[in-house]
Amino acid sequence: MPQPIVYVEMGAVDVPRAAEFYTFVFGWEFADRSQTSYSTFSSGPNGLSGGIFRTEQSRLNGTIVLYVFVEDIESYCEKLVSAGGEVVVAKSVVPGIGHYAHFKDPSGNLVGLFTPNQ
Repeated sequence: MPQPIVYVEMGAVDVPRAAEFYTFVFGWEFADRSQTSYSTFSSGPNGLSGGIFRTEQSRLNGTIVLYVFVEDIESYCEKLVSAGGEVVVAKSVVPGIGHYAHFKDPSGNLVGLFTPNQ
């Protein structure tokens, strides 16, 4: 069975400005649009949730990170490494929410794995 995308992150030089933009254009609801380093959003009851993180001016474009729901982060890390991927952030805790890891696919795209707390 395919594993669903459950969370998305994108980078912005100015997080509050990006939050204002997505609120105005799409009606996304942000937990706190004034946060300068990271702000979470909901795109509605049938849409993905996500966050906007602060990134450096030197990047040419924003960065989007898709998070894929998995039951066991470690086993998927082993699987993706065997397929030519690279783990760049090992399993880490998101306090009160769950765990995540980041990896690069063979093309260099950054992707996240996510497991919620039970």
